[in-house]
Amino acid sequence: MSLSSRREYLAIMQERYRLAAGRKEKSQVLDEIVATLDYNRKYATRVLRRPPLLKRPPPHRQRTLQYLEALPAIQLAWEALDYPCAERLHPVLLWTAEQLASHGELSLTGQVQDQLRQISRATLARRLARMPTPKVHRMPGRSRSNLSLRAEVPLGRYHWDETRPGAVEIDLVEHNGGSSAGHFACTLDVVDVATGWSGRRAVLGRGQAGVFAALQHIVENWPFPIWAIHSDNGQEFINQFLIRFCRERALRFTRSRPYKKNDNPHVEQKNRQFVRDTVGYARYDTPQHVDWLNHVYACLDPYANLFLPTRKVVAKTYLGPHLRKAYDVAKTPFHRLCIAGALDPATQAALNAQITSENPLALHRRLQSLLACEPVNQPSLPTAAD
Repeated sequence: MSLSSRREYLAIMQERYRLAAGRKEKSQVLDEIVATLDYNRKYATRVLRRPPLLKRPPPHRQRTLQYLEALPAIQLAWEALDYPCAERLHPVLLWTAEQLASHGELSLTGQVQDQLRQISRATLARRLARMPTPKVHRMPGRSRSNLSLRAEVPLGRYHWDETRPGAVEIDLVEHNGGSSAGHFACTLDVVDVATGWSGRRAVLGRGQAGVFAALQHIVENWPFPIWAIHSDNGQEFINQFLIRFCRERALRFTRSRPYKKNDNPHVEQKNRQFVRDTVGYARYDTPQHVDWLNHVYACLDPYANLFLPTRKVVAKTYLGPHLRKAYDVAKTPFHRLCIAGALDPATQAALNAQITSENPLALHRRLQSLLACEPVNQPSLPTAAD
């Protein structure tokens, strides 16, 4: 007998037991339950004395869907910010829609503006769940780390609640298509821990001089001062180029502990979000591929830093063995820099002007167009020297 059938049967027998005229009739009800359900007699008595098992289900509320007029604007803003979750989209939903309206992508009526202002995060999440997204969720690939150690660089890591902008994590992402044979392109990823501001540049191979030149290019275009650099133990970072660079500029240079990938968590996250999820896991091993990657990053970096909101951990609590994290309201990296006061007035004014002049939806479409124009991948065969 199924559980639902057993409950229906017990509900009927409870009613009979409650209406029984005397002990003899109650005893007959107990005999029938013991024979039918194979219950112990004392247990059957306790079951019959319980409150009724069957309760009427609460009436289903027939509610009409709200915010229907704002759905086109929500979908367009969602697309413009590269299909973020509701937690990231909700704080900047109205602002993004106004930006798109100023560029002629949509028309905002007073009713739509009110709905965008009033919609809750939970309702927004339910609406987004019903919208189709063309974004492909790729499985993370296996990565290999170089474990060579250099005594010149001390071990260390940043505090998870670091609030001072200028402490950056750096990492190298290989585009080898699953084979480390021969030369292939790599992406240098640089991320500020406190604000999430990030930059990327592709190089051919992982030679120390080439990676250092890419890092110099990113640092020279960084909008605020850097005071610390943290890397893994790869030889592309732990070398005299970078050590001398940090000493000359009085930068704090630290490296991760061996086998502790989470010592570099912020840049590892951006590796997945802005490198793997954007250009994928294919092999890129020609100068044309490197040029294409750098064109993609030239479009991606301002799009990510100026328009894409992110959430940051603000509290950690342990409930037994389980770690519970609390996040702040989603903000763009530029917004976090303004709050921290890390930008000089001229740089902040220039970035504000760029935000006002740029259409986030057009920027997103330009990025998709660049990704669709990927050079034909004809990998070079590794030679005997490789």
